[in-house]
Amino acid sequence: MAFSREAKVRVSQASGRTDVAQDLSSELERLAQFFPEGTRVKVPVEVVRLPLGASERVPTILEYGTQREVIFRCALPVEFGDRVQLTNRDGSLNAEAEITAVQIGGSETLVAARFTSDIPNWIIKS
Repeated sequence: MAFSREAKVRVSQASGRTDVAQDLSSELERLAQFFPEGTRVKVPVEVVRLPLGASERVPTILEYGTQREVIFRCALPVEFGDRVQLTNRDGSLNAEAEITAVQIGGSETLVAARFTSDIPNWIIKS
């Protein structure tokens, strides 16, 4: 599954400011619907395209997760089928994932990725 949709930019008549963040948030919610067993998470990680050295390490936050998939915003140029490495600060999450969906926005890209191997206990639902 791959998505590509431009983020809509709304300008508030009262303030004249754009509401890109709100549109990106709704796009994130829309993408998350494809992962009904997903949980809203806020896990800071660094993402790098594989093979290592193919790109710089970029900080991001995992926004949704299942046992096998994650959704996050990504400033790196990635495409369906690319592989990335996701690593959190303490190293308890250091996983390779394959990009399964890309939704292109104005300044950021929303990405869904599936871990290439089992990652035990990375997400715990109560």
